[in-house]
Amino acid sequence: MKKQWIMVAATIISSHVSTKLMSQSTGEKQADSSRTLDEVIVTANKQPQKQSSTGKVLTVINRRTLENNAGRTLSQVLNEQAGLIINGAQNSPGTNQTVYLRGAGAANTLILVDGMPVTDGSGITIQFDLNHISIDQVERVEILKGAQSTLYGSDAVAGVINIITRKNQSNKAIGLNGLLAAGTYGTYKGNLGLSGAIDKFNYSVQYNRLQSEGFSSAKDEGGAGNFDKDGVKQDMVNLAAGYKFSEAWTFKGYYQFSEYDADLDDNALEDDRNSRSQQRQQVAGIQSSHQLKNGNLVFNANYNTVRRVYDDPVNIPAGANDWDPSSGDYKGRALFAEAYINTSLQKHLGLLAGIDYRRNTADINTSFGNLGKDSLEASMMSAYAAFTLKGFERFGAELGGRFTQHQDFGDAFTYAFNPYIYLLPQLKLYASVATAFRAPSLYHLASEYGNTALEPERSNQYEGGLHFTSNNKIISARVTAFRRKIKDVIVFAGLPDPPYGQYRNADKQDDKGVETELRVQPNERWQITANHSWLDGKIETRLAGKDTSYFNLYRRPKHSINLGTSYQFSKKLHVGLSLRWVDKRQDTWYNSATWSTEIKELDSYYNLDAYARYQLNKQLDVFTDFRNITDRKYADLYGYNTRRFNMMAGVRVQL
Repeated sequence: MKKQWIMVAATIISSHVSTKLMSQSTGEKQADSSRTLDEVIVTANKQPQKQSSTGKVLTVINRRTLENNAGRTLSQVLNEQAGLIINGAQNSPGTNQTVYLRGAGAANTLILVDGMPVTDGSGITIQFDLNHISIDQVERVEILKGAQSTLYGSDAVAGVINIITRKNQSNKAIGLNGLLAAGTYGTYKGNLGLSGAIDKFNYSVQYNRLQSEGFSSAKDEGGAGNFDKDGVKQDMVNLAAGYKFSEAWTFKGYYQFSEYDADLDDNALEDDRNSRSQQRQQVAGIQSSHQLKNGNLVFNANYNTVRRVYDDPVNIPAGANDWDPSSGDYKGRALFAEAYINTSLQKHLGLLAGIDYRRNTADINTSFGNLGKDSLEASMMSAYAAFTLKGFERFGAELGGRFTQHQDFGDAFTYAFNPYIYLLPQLKLYASVATAFRAPSLYHLASEYGNTALEPERSNQYEGGLHFTSNNKIISARVTAFRRKIKDVIVFAGLPDPPYGQYRNADKQDDKGVETELRVQPNERWQITANHSWLDGKIETRLAGKDTSYFNLYRRPKHSINLGTSYQFSKKLHVGLSLRWVDKRQDTWYNSATWSTEIKELDSYYNLDAYARYQLNKQLDVFTDFRNITDRKYADLYGYNTRRFNMMAGVRVQL
């Protein structure tokens, strides 16, 4: 089967090889958008600025890179960035995507869509499910690392991931775009959309469909071969519209809907033929920007709803899992609103100041009990300000603070100081001293295990590094070291009496790491990238009346390496090759037979991938995407399967 898929994909592009060679001999070129090393970014300070004018560590995944990964998921692309591990990205379709940024727990990375938070208010950690984002509808991704609570509030402890969606994709009154692709595991995906611009009005209507037969989530350790496939079916709708009322005032609105049904297994190493989940997410938002004489005034708001339904009837055939049958219906709602001003006080001094409001509510109904929305509700209000020293040739800095008032735990104050200086015109030294916080979730506060006396998790982070860019822009290299300490870590403490447990502030987390990134672009056609991440951490806790510490970064490797190269053979043909290596890791496994948790070691592994994209004409291109070419067998989660050799091939149209 593997050879058959390779032959199919090869056929798609083989007829164009001679064209490729002729074009190469005539000197045809096409500049890669990633050639621009000093990109314009918005996430670092909530306004457009060049990356060279900030002391923050930010990585951009641009549209060209996303187009060259059309056969993959957004999680798989994020998984290859320095300091990022997306656990579940290589598992069966519909698997939860757990984001580990710089080793921090999933709840410590804030996900933004178009600059605004998206969360699941009904979850224990309120983390957003990246399965709801289609790579076809993303314009770019900006990954801002480090403690960012001063600008973005709760949960931005390890950093933020800002997913900027595509809006108008055509300058015509009516433009058509589409994509159709198929691949291994019975996977099919499609996208169809209309977009355009009429005078001061622009719009976009997009529909995505994904379905896959998948493979068994749980590993069949006994080798009986009777574990069923766990597939997924998903529909997504994205609507966006904008109107320019005047030269100074722009207004945008958008709506996003995603729903997918996924087959589940009971546990690691345990099959289940009739356990399913239905995940639905909706986001509606508005963005208003008014240009001022020396800056701009922005108002943003969104309303995000999530519903997760789990249904697990008695196993067929009946197994040893005592939790069957079970069910759960989780509804979370989140409201976010902010207003801020970005202005220049004088030539070398800028000010960002704003307020924001967040409110989460939830309904939880399970076979083990119900929690109504009246008991699951929390809100917080914040005010923040940041001053920027700018306009100097060699140095700059940002200094800011945020004050937050939470209805339950009270006050939280965070600050950030980010200076940078160019030691040489090509060499930037940057540093950061910052604090951050993570508010307790609704579940932490008001569930049957809740504790309204919980304090937020508070962290201190120190960061420093060097960024080198050669005069001819051929080489760009960055090395960053960080140290993060979190106190009052929220843990689940067992109790001898009902409800037999409660959330408490107990532990301290101490993490450190080094990230090294390199990009070499000898010419407009050829690019080489590499990154290496080293991570270490420990948790300090009190056991049997004594302080003790131990490594606890489960599923997160101490070392990971990503290598990639791409070549633009002509205006039409683009080919890439990448290698990812992940060090051995530890994982925890709940043994349902003994009702105990065991520590398991996961072996190191590598993935070798390749892709090709051929542009037939200005409106049509085809692509092929090969993953895990050497068919490596490995695990990201103990007792669960990952994707062996897999591929996607498809066609994309833009009219």
